[in-house]
Amino acid sequence: MKVVKNSSAAIIFGRNLRRLRKERHITQEKLAEVLGMTPKHIGDIETGKSFTSADTMDVIAKYFGVGYDELFLSDDQSRSIEAEAAKLASEMLRKNSEEFDKKYGVEFHLRDDD
Repeated sequence: MKVVKNSSAAIIFGRNLRRLRKERHITQEKLAEVLGMTPKHIGDIETGKSFTSADTMDVIAKYFGVGYDELFLSDDQSRSIEAEAAKLASEMLRKNSEEFDKKYGVEFHLRDDD
């Protein structure tokens, strides 16, 4: 995967890296040590001025315990996907509860929090 520095993917990746690092109270120095980089390079990645290799992305994903989606999706994209997933899950639960009721005579009532 080739990502050009200052591209939207590099900028989103950098923002997400910074967010993950700050949420976990990890300094740029500590992350640089883990990744074998300089703190300046971490800063450049976080601002989209630089990028890193796929191997380093794997290390970052494992270090933070996240998937590539959390590294490359913007906040808006994540919210949109989460909303769609919640809608699909709700529809599946409703369908399955109706089938369960028909088969076993037990009725489930799902509440709408909207």
